[in-house]
Amino acid sequence: MILATVAASLYRFFQKHPGAWVYATGSTPQRTRLYRMGISRFIERIETDFEVYGLQNEGWVIFEKNLPYEAFMVKQK
Repeated sequence: MILATVAASLYRFFQKHPGAWVYATGSTPQRTRLYRMGISRFIERIETDFEVYGLQNEGWVIFEKNLPYEAFMVKQK
């Protein structure tokens, strides 16, 4: 339910701000892990409209399921 609300908000945001990037991270490592699990669950649907990146030690990389990330960035395709 929460991810559906986030997705709807992203569509509205990108309508008003095309070309923008959205940064997200959890308030704790556990919360960030929870976000990663949610993104992983729906990544096939998400990738139809958005590019998703994860932050790792070496920098921003294309999001892949089940890899640890410190934060996330999303851009509309």
